[in-house]
Amino acid sequence: MKKRLLVTSLLLSLGLASCNDAPKASSTPVEEGPKKAQVIVMSGQSNMEGSTLWGEKGHGHDDDDNWLEKAFEELGTQYDAADYIEGNVPEIQMSFRCFYPYENPIKVNASNMEDPLAGEFKNLQVGMANQTRFIGPEIGLANILREKASEETPIFFIKSAYGGSSLGDQYGANSEYIWRTKEDGNGTEGKLWTETKEFVHNNLELIEELGFEPEIKAWLWHQGESDGNNANYGTQMRHLISEFRSEFAPNAVDEDGENIAFVDCTIYDGGRIGYNAEKEGGLNDMKKSIAAEADNNYIINASFIDEGGLKLQIGGNSDLDGGFNKYHYITKDCIRLGEAYGNILVDNNIIE
Repeated sequence: MKKRLLVTSLLLSLGLASCNDAPKASSTPVEEGPKKAQVIVMSGQSNMEGSTLWGEKGHGHDDDDNWLEKAFEELGTQYDAADYIEGNVPEIQMSFRCFYPYENPIKVNASNMEDPLAGEFKNLQVGMANQTRFIGPEIGLANILREKASEETPIFFIKSAYGGSSLGDQYGANSEYIWRTKEDGNGTEGKLWTETKEFVHNNLELIEELGFEPEIKAWLWHQGESDGNNANYGTQMRHLISEFRSEFAPNAVDEDGENIAFVDCTIYDGGRIGYNAEKEGGLNDMKKSIAAEADNNYIINASFIDEGGLKLQIGGNSDLDGGFNKYHYITKDCIRLGEAYGNILVDNNIIE
């Protein structure tokens, strides 16, 4: 009997010791890292930087010429145009740097006018374009993405674009117009491309200072009107996409630059002005080929010719329906362009 009691006592004491040796739950709270911030970069020439009228007074427009309100009403937009006119969209933060190169000296419009290259995030509003009287596709883009964001966790837009800019060399080797990589410039890249990368890096740092961990989800591109006769456009564009993804891989999902979506758009082929875009093997065909080469490459079909094209319309020689001259989208279709970018991002779970 005593032996049995002894064994029982030993087992009990071992069990107690085992329980006492077990690790205790820590009462110290686990520190969470910074919140992820979804970032979209926007680049290209004038239809990306914004050359579409929204209805700013003082530019020959009557009260009835509020193109933005008219377009929102016609499109049945769920949001109020006044939100964008008054800058009441805190869930979308935007930093931009744009140029109007058709005057001397060249005009710069930026969210940080004291130091345009440094960047500064502000509530999205009209006028974040090459002039305050203009808008770009960011308005329509925000219409789609606002429900994915909040004031506490905004989505960040970074826009660096330049009217009339090119991948080719028709403006001269040292021109600011050139989106030229080192690979295409014998080791010398275009100033526009160099400064765009610097601008994006500066803004990523600003996002970090706000307490977020930035992740670039997509690079939106609208350009090509200046490259209608550039037979090397496809090769140069592939180099540009590859370098962007390599440059910003540390800020991509899983630090893999291939996870940065590239979203392009075909250029106008509706007949009012010729860019040679509609030719077989021309610019739009090159763009479509690039989009088909990778799962994370996409393209908006803005065509008047292709079945299912969006038929995005440009203005006339006057301000037809908010389109500033014959090279730029009318207000309604500038918004549709932005919404098309946004739908690609949402439908493919790029923005969540």
